Amino acid sequence: MAGFAELGYVTLNISAMPVYLREVVGLGESTITAVGSVFLLTEAIFRAPMGMLSDHFGRRRLIVLGPSLTVFTSLATLVAHHPLHFVVLRAIDGLGAAMLWPAVYAAIGDAVPPQKRAWAMSFLNMTYMSGVALGPLAGGLANDLTGAKQASFYLTAALFAVATVIAWRFYPRDGRLPRDGLNPNTETVSLRALLDALRFAPGHMLLAFVVFFGMGLIMLLVKLYAMDEFQVSETLFGVGLVVPALVIAALSLPLGRLADRLGRTRSIRWGLSLAAMVLWSVVAPSKPPIAWVIVAAGLGAMSFVLTFAAWMAELSELDPARRGVILGAAGTAQGVGSILGALLGGFLYEHVPLTFGAIQIPAHRTPFLGCAAMLTLGALLSWVILKRDSTRRTYDASNPLP
Repeated sequence: MAGFAELGYVTLNISAMPVYLREVVGLGESTITAVGSVFLLTEAIFRAPMGMLSDHFGRRRLIVLGPSLTVFTSLATLVAHHPLHFVVLRAIDGLGAAMLWPAVYAAIGDAVPPQKRAWAMSFLNMTYMSGVALGPLAGGLANDLTGAKQASFYLTAALFAVATVIAWRFYPRDGRLPRDGLNPNTETVSLRALLDALRFAPGHMLLAFVVFFGMGLIMLLVKLYAMDEFQVSETLFGVGLVVPALVIAALSLPLGRLADRLGRTRSIRWGLSLAAMVLWSVVAPSKPPIAWVIVAAGLGAMSFVLTFAAWMAELSELDPARRGVILGAAGTAQGVGSILGALLGGFLYEHVPLTFGAIQIPAHRTPFLGCAAMLTLGALLSWVILKRDSTRRTYDASNPLP
């Protein structure tokens, strides 16, 4: 289900919408970017409330409803004309994503014992990354083979329909149930309950914001950086994304097992530290060798997989009774950090070169320097915020699932 859903989201937001809005509707790039940002903003705002709803009403309802909304919006996009129509439709998409992902990650936390939880999160991440890898290719093929820019929207509607049917058919009915043997009298859905959950782990929310703010500085600029720094073509860059993303997906399971062996805290600290060191190595004043950039990208991907699996496992165990709202709140902190980082990164890339005495850093490297600094700060914060795992758990390879 997660693989079909993420394939649909990437196809819709990265492949279908920008091309359709510019070449069929006739909107400019600034308007297209504004429309796309509505999805990210809506998802970020509603992740925590939707996570709380999943705690209260059960995971299944939101997991089924979330992707079903985008079945409607994908088809409605084809009859929309005014920019405001596209804004509303993308806001509904963001709401659907906010319903889906906190409930999915919380469901993993509900179903899998702590000693295997990072491995399970990695399995989910593997399906997620497969969708990221194949989304642009799927949307492009749909349009090119049919000769119509509308074709990718029919594809996304079909993908979300499949995700909805899988969730409806196979996810067990849950409702409001006690989790992990705790009192079934969970909190009512209210703003106070949401704020109480946020105050429960402020350090974790700060760490999520800092790390994703750093990632946001560069996430929309990697392609432009490759073109400006190494003069690669758009086609070469696009083809080059498929293999690394699939490699990340393939590494998710063994790195998830490693995270379970090392423990959540150690995996997060090591992963953030490795990511920071790798990024510092490619933001030197002189142009880095492209061979090392490729190696560094691979090391960075490995650190991401290791850190993310352990991070989601860490969040899922903070308070099992409020697992959904805590995962949603962290998602909100991550989303807000990513949006603010992306807005600042674009300004830095275009306008802010740096000079340190005789050392000059061109503007297109400045966001990457900022990202390295934020990841370093995140690694330092992890030593202050995260508590050492209470027990050292060993992964049982002969029994990978409960």
